[in-house]
Amino acid sequence: MIVTAAVMIVVRSDLAAGIRQQQAVQVFNVAEAGLHYAIARMQALGPASATYTGEAAAVPISTDGTAGGAVGFAAITVRCLDTTIPTGTGCTQNSAYRRIRSEGRLSTPGPTRVVSAIVEGTTSSTSNYAICAYDGVNLDQGVRIYGDVGSNGNITLARGGTPSKVCDSNAGGACPAPVPAPAQGYSGSVYAAGSITCGGGACTSAQIEGTLAPNQPAGSVCPAVTLAPPSSAGASPLTVAAGTTVTLDPSVNYGDVTLASSGTSVCPADVSQRATLIIDSGTDPSATVTVRMRRLWVGKCARLVITGSGRVALWLLEPESNPASAARQALKAEQLSVFGSTTTGATPSAITGDRFTINVLSNKPNGDAGDCLAGDATCGAVHFNQSGLISGTFIVPGGGFELDQAQLTNGAILSYQMQFDQNTDFYWDPASRIGGGGLANFDRLKTWKDQ
Repeated sequence: MIVTAAVMIVVRSDLAAGIRQQQAVQVFNVAEAGLHYAIARMQALGPASATYTGEAAAVPISTDGTAGGAVGFAAITVRCLDTTIPTGTGCTQNSAYRRIRSEGRLSTPGPTRVVSAIVEGTTSSTSNYAICAYDGVNLDQGVRIYGDVGSNGNITLARGGTPSKVCDSNAGGACPAPVPAPAQGYSGSVYAAGSITCGGGACTSAQIEGTLAPNQPAGSVCPAVTLAPPSSAGASPLTVAAGTTVTLDPSVNYGDVTLASSGTSVCPADVSQRATLIIDSGTDPSATVTVRMRRLWVGKCARLVITGSGRVALWLLEPESNPASAARQALKAEQLSVFGSTTTGATPSAITGDRFTINVLSNKPNGDAGDCLAGDATCGAVHFNQSGLISGTFIVPGGGFELDQAQLTNGAILSYQMQFDQNTDFYWDPASRIGGGGLANFDRLKTWKDQ
């Protein structure tokens, strides 16, 4: 009996030790899985990850290949490096870092385990979107977007005789080869927090060559941008007559700026007969010249030219100068006009998106019967009507953006609403920045600790 009892005690002790060892391994795996869940969640949130604080309820952790319930739960908290809670602007100090703590526990009574890590975020500017809209994107027949498309609302592509398409950077697909050739590859993917439809039905690879990703988390697709104007616009108007060239003075805050129209069905062959507005960006490639005005009208065949080797930030400050007119149009460009060329010669040359940024404060939506040019009651805050060259990075977070049969467009666009009318091609410029360099994708592991 004594021997039997001793053996039973030894067996029982070994069994208990084995169970404790198994539970220790399980709870460690649960805690580590919670840590990986938090990192994956922050990557999926994109720019919204800057204010991610963890999960309100413990995350259930299941084992692979089983049909049972959770093996345990992970309580996840995310804090700034100084242990403060990320707010609406992220972290005040060491904003690029987050401290993640994951406490694991088992579904049955047993030990707990804590694993913590410090991760670093990377700068996210455009999320590689050619166009992105907070409210919705509508692409009419014959539209081709060479780049990725995003929306915090719905995305609609036209079907029919000439369906609209979102194209990748490879020749030989559903789209013709991109002209100009891309500086880097893109997949032609479409992401939306709402639905993605083609002619009222499902989309296929014939219209969207890349990934089709509807129903993303609310507000997670387009980067959040709030414009902070450098100053108010002026009150004095400026008119550039046909056949004249005017160079803007950056020290002057302009009112309404108008470039007169010239030509009829075609532009004058002699470029000196057209209205030309020049912004001199200077000789320092790292410097930015800031130009402020109330509204800008670019007439038929008129040209906006950027000279020099620096950068230009153009601010259209309509509501800043007149708060009651925030819903009025801020930028209008007519047929065959040139917007963002680097040369004054007869053949325009597109400026890269990192050198020319257009910030628009107007919140005029598309389809509003408000104040527009020439009786056009459907244009939004920005409207290009059968324009020639268009290049630059457009930031219109509160208003509508419309391209109507534009001939050559290059850059990136962020707006509240977006409408591309028939036969418009838009080419993404990888140099464009529409997100202000916000932090996202906290996936660079700096330290890891088993507590």
